[in-house]
Amino acid sequence: MITRPQALLHALQARGQLDTQLVESAASAGTGTPHDRPWYIAALLGASGWVAGLCVLGFVALLFQPRSAVQAGVAGIVLLAAAWGLFKADREGAFVAQLALALSIAGQCLVLVAMTEHARSIAPIASAALVLQLVLALVMPNRLHRLLSTLFATIALALTVRFAVFGEPAFWHSVRASGPSLPQALAGWLLAWLPVGALLWALVRGEPGWMARGWQPVLRPAASGLIVGLAFATLASQPFESFPWFTDGPPTKDWLALWPLLSALGAFGGMAAAFALRSRALLGACVVAVLLHVSHFYYELGASLLLKSLLMLAMGGPMLLTARMLTQSDPANGERA
Repeated sequence: MITRPQALLHALQARGQLDTQLVESAASAGTGTPHDRPWYIAALLGASGWVAGLCVLGFVALLFQPRSAVQAGVAGIVLLAAAWGLFKADREGAFVAQLALALSIAGQCLVLVAMTEHARSIAPIASAALVLQLVLALVMPNRLHRLLSTLFATIALALTVRFAVFGEPAFWHSVRASGPSLPQALAGWLLAWLPVGALLWALVRGEPGWMARGWQPVLRPAASGLIVGLAFATLASQPFESFPWFTDGPPTKDWLALWPLLSALGAFGGMAAAFALRSRALLGACVVAVLLHVSHFYYELGASLLLKSLLMLAMGGPMLLTARMLTQSDPANGERA
């Protein structure tokens, strides 16, 4: 019986199902010292990387002094190229990785300023950010950066749909007299998040195929970013005026109150994907997101306390029943997840 990952790799190699170079690279990766570094040393190196990044940003600002879109674009491309080079030079070092991430975020801001110089609304800015993040998710040779780029891409997509369909935030101009109808509210949310859910479903279903092709350095962090996006970034698609702390009056009483509940369903979808990808960290994040969205729905819904309590009972009962059925049907898989 095979109990160790290295033994499994050698067994697959003996059957001719794995390349020798892959086994050797996996063995060398398992003996590296960066994974044995204490967490407080890694945290100190990461913080030092951000401090060094801020110093480099100050130097770049003094050197280039970007006062136009062209200058901002050139400075941003230089910073992104420097971040790419640092990621390539040292993919394991905490200091270098955090320094490169700091440079990349600053470069993204400068490039986005250059791309949206003449933009007068949020939708084109979000569209430009979506294109930029998709490119960086493919190009940057770093797992964390690809995850963040995918997450930012989902937020940019949600903002693009949100402001293209429903217009600018109401509190910027005047209070919205009436909210959208039920079909409009459902269509707006689905237009933003149904493509994300469909893409995540395709990645989970096709995991054996793209792992066999060696695409996991790109698609694995992309899948993680989509899961976090479905869990938390759904808040970006909701109108700002739907949050009570943005207004002086009562919560918005229209069909947009369903969006937090839809976001909870999206977080459930992310939870299923995290379970399929065997990630406990993502699974826990999705659980927190579900609680957050359900709480938002509770306070957003303009109904009596009795009706809210009945709704919570109606939602909690099936959840407990489903959890009970899953535990009884296959407890072994539940322990290994």
